Amino acid sequence: MKAERRGGTAPWAKVLGAVLLVPVVALVALFALSRVRESGREHDAFEATRADATRFADTLVATKGVTPSDQDVRDALDGFAGHGPRLGLLVGVRPAEHGTRVFVHFSRPYERGMSLFGPSDAMAVRCFTIELPEATRDRPRVTAHGPDVSCTTLAASTPN
Repeated sequence: MKAERRGGTAPWAKVLGAVLLVPVVALVALFALSRVRESGREHDAFEATRADATRFADTLVATKGVTPSDQDVRDALDGFAGHGPRLGLLVGVRPAEHGTRVFVHFSRPYERGMSLFGPSDAMAVRCFTIELPEATRDRPRVTAHGPDVSCTTLAASTPN
């Protein structure tokens, strides 16, 4: 008699492998989709901070003029916060060669995807440099810095 057996996998093992593989593939696909959606929400939050900074700069020039003091900027920021949650923080006001330079830190919340072991909300944080021109006919120039740039360090390192 032959005691030899042909190589192969039992049919029940193939079925079991397929049944276990389907949830794993579905979980990986769900995770990838949630990362893409989270990335989109984060991008939208960063763009919202840019819009906030631009609106704030226009409001600041309209209400306080082109040479505001620190307190004028704080008052404008407090008044601007009346349009929604307080998401702006004044870091510094410096005189510049052709006007005034304001450093403001804006943030917006966004929802994270698949937060299993942490908070479901995150913050998109960005530093902005707003350069107010000498004349009111010119629009303020708003510069958005990367999310890894510290507003405090930027304000301290920028010369007058």
